[in-house]
Amino acid sequence: MAYPTLHRWLAKSRKWLFRRLEREQPCYQQRILNDMDRLHEAIRPGDIVLVEGRSDMSRIIKFFSSSHWSHVALYVGDRLIRPQHPDHAAYRQRFRAEGQHLMVEAFSGDGVIVAPLAKYRDFNIRICRPYGINAEDMRKVIHEVTGNIGRRYDDRNILEIAKMVTYTALNPRNRRSYKACIGGCNEFEVICSGMIAKAFQKVGYPIIPALKPLPAGARELTSNPYGAMLLMRHFSQILPRDFDLSPNFEVIKFNIIGREFKYKDLWQEKLP
Repeated sequence: MAYPTLHRWLAKSRKWLFRRLEREQPCYQQRILNDMDRLHEAIRPGDIVLVEGRSDMSRIIKFFSSSHWSHVALYVGDRLIRPQHPDHAAYRQRFRAEGQHLMVEAFSGDGVIVAPLAKYRDFNIRICRPYGINAEDMRKVIHEVTGNIGRRYDDRNILEIAKMVTYTALNPRNRRSYKACIGGCNEFEVICSGMIAKAFQKVGYPIIPALKPLPAGARELTSNPYGAMLLMRHFSQILPRDFDLSPNFEVIKFNIIGREFKYKDLWQEKLP
């Protein structure tokens, strides 16, 4: 088989495999019902939507990342249907009332797409908000992420991250440099977490940076809250879990019961 033919066959096989892995599976446990009215009130443009997916691909990502979260999207609200956006009319027609609450996300096979927040009504989700980021930098982050709409998904990135995590667990000395690009490493392919991480890193906002410890005695003399020098980890190494683990993102509890929480009256079975 000639090399170009083999290359095309491998590419098609990889796309078929990833599409197969992205199929939703019926066995999924939603742990809490999402109150969409409360979610709409609480969420803001620039918030991170972490998702516990229900596909085989989601299970694989959760396994090698040791996390519940397999997917991440950036909430952009009504930014795409405002008159300032060149495609606002098309998005208004496509999403109608749901155009007020849109996200940008990336999937294998689909690439970078726009979807309504209601898509994850019946999923386990978490909302994380970047703490202390100024309005201009937040605008730049949203602009950078929306600029990726239509780009392809970097399937190789997922495979390389899986290998990186596995090899590190088996051989702790065999570590990738924090500067190493994982995957296709080009401007035309992205993954969900790397795409969003890149946008935050462009404005200097840290997610899970690499740390270079300060010299002995210097920690007491610095106002750096990390207690170490920050080194920018390559965005392609960022996973969905990192937004949850990051000390710089607040968890927004939109499903909280509220003022009258009579917890003893909730149970159908008699309490002991």
